[in-house]
Amino acid sequence: MNPPVVLDADGLAALAQATPPPRLRALLHEAHTRHCELIVPTVVCAELGRNGAETAEIETFLARRADRHDRPAVRLEDTDFDLARSVGAILHAANASIADIVDAHVVAICVPYGGGLVVTADPDAIERLAAATPATHIVTRSPR
Repeated sequence: MNPPVVLDADGLAALAQATPPPRLRALLHEAHTRHCELIVPTVVCAELGRNGAETAEIETFLARRADRHDRPAVRLEDTDFDLARSVGAILHAANASIADIVDAHVVAICVPYGGGLVVTADPDAIERLAAATPATHIVTRSPR
């Protein structure tokens, strides 16, 4: 099982653009070549839901993703009890606040895989939370 590519809010917003940034397209092409799954925690959609225009762009992207071959398929990962427990453990171990709950979801998605590539505009937050899961190797990349 290859480690996944996990998108935070900035990664999903960049992918949903009419023309995603070249860096992100190249990264996702490489991930596709390596058969890596592309995952977005559904709580990321809630974070993006604060901006009406951006919300509409994300909804449009997610609605058409299955019919498009020029963009990778995205698997939305809902928060079940096991994921919630993992998120709570990460927040506790990192001595983080509830303000980090979305980023903690991104990190927690990587844990069962032993790692992952996180597309984020805030690598410091992801790396701080990832340090709470030393057995999980997480690499961050900017989407832009």
